[in-house]
Amino acid sequence: MRTYESTFILSPQADDAAFDQQIKAITDLIGNNDGKIIKEDRWGIRRMAYPIKKFTQGFYTRLVFEGNSKLLTELERFYKLEDPYIRYLTIIFEGDPHEKIFDDADSDSNRAPHAKPTEDRERPAPARATTESRKPDNIAPVAIVEKPSTETAVSEPDGKDEPEKTEE
Repeated sequence: MRTYESTFILSPQADDAAFDQQIKAITDLIGNNDGKIIKEDRWGIRRMAYPIKKFTQGFYTRLVFEGNSKLLTELERFYKLEDPYIRYLTIIFEGDPHEKIFDDADSDSNRAPHAKPTEDRERPAPARATTESRKPDNIAPVAIVEKPSTETAVSEPDGKDEPEKTEE
């Protein structure tokens, strides 16, 4: 059996009892299909990056479990049929299942799960905008040609332009 991670978002219109019931339905489905729950993380209601099914918030839950491919097809089918599950993602799990994804004291709901705080990581230097970097790639360079003037330059014969005569 392989280890998988399934993260899903529940509709925020329910109360705590409904959230418990919906999470229990998933854990029962995993248990009934010869799976084993390793870790359950309830992140709670968090703001989403963009609206999904007209919701701007959702109740996030993460499950780490062991199972087989038959379990994955049943889990996928269950997510699609039930309305309260507005988004879900199941992937092969790599890493420590007991690692904390979000700190309890972390109040920034937009921070990426595995991102370090900004003071710990190096910030790249800001890129300087040059005229070369602002040019589109698909435009060929154009040669600048000066327009010939309609006036003709007339030089005055002051004798300087003529070659000097040498006497022998």
